[in-house]
Amino acid sequence: MFHAPIKQGASTLAIIAIWLLTAGCFTPAPTRKPQDLGGQHVSFTTSDGVLLRGHLYGTGSTGVILAHMYPADQSDWTDFAQVLAAHGYQALTFDFRGFTESEGSSGTEFAGTDLLAAYQFMSPRVSRIFIAGASLGAEAAILIAAREDVAGIILISVPTSFGGITVTESIRHVRAPILFVTSAGDPLVGGQPEILYREAQAPKSMTVYPGRAHGTAILFGPHGPELQALMLRFLTDNQPTTHPSQPAGH
Repeated sequence: MFHAPIKQGASTLAIIAIWLLTAGCFTPAPTRKPQDLGGQHVSFTTSDGVLLRGHLYGTGSTGVILAHMYPADQSDWTDFAQVLAAHGYQALTFDFRGFTESEGSSGTEFAGTDLLAAYQFMSPRVSRIFIAGASLGAEAAILIAAREDVAGIILISVPTSFGGITVTESIRHVRAPILFVTSAGDPLVGGQPEILYREAQAPKSMTVYPGRAHGTAILFGPHGPELQALMLRFLTDNQPTTHPSQPAGH
């Protein structure tokens, strides 16, 4: 299981309070009920027995798992999941434990365990898997990519440490291509994505947008269309190259 036990002490609560108070970093996503998210309703169980629920879009052979940030839920990714399905991908959104549709008590330190369950759910359904994560979801993406076979990861507003997870060591073990995305004035992770970018040993690139938007809030702001196009291009650029078969004897 990918987790480090955490005590919800004063320091952690203070960090969470800062995140909640920095309202300017969060552009509200459309309000949706679970039945409005579309796709196929799916569920899977973590290694420690927690039932997680999600939505599966599309039928392509390349899978993209979309991991939400704190304190949001999978609905932040719904629009882009539908875009992915329209482009021939099979996209999975899901709620971390304790959030909206999933069971269990909220425990950010278990984000890696939850994402691993999503990865294992998708693995038999597709030939390759990409992971896109925002903030807490980006941390979890690093944990999985450091240990499992992934085609690439997209890390939006990724902190070096949050919610009982630290990824400064794990990022060095990722071998799949990495796309880093952040906002220049994001006070929640100021400078942290750049630290992880420098530590990463895999093929990597970074895009920095103007403004203060954090995580999937970028998708609902003025740079949303640019970010969608950037992520689609990353997925296309990191598909395996196919070579035409050679005639016998050549």
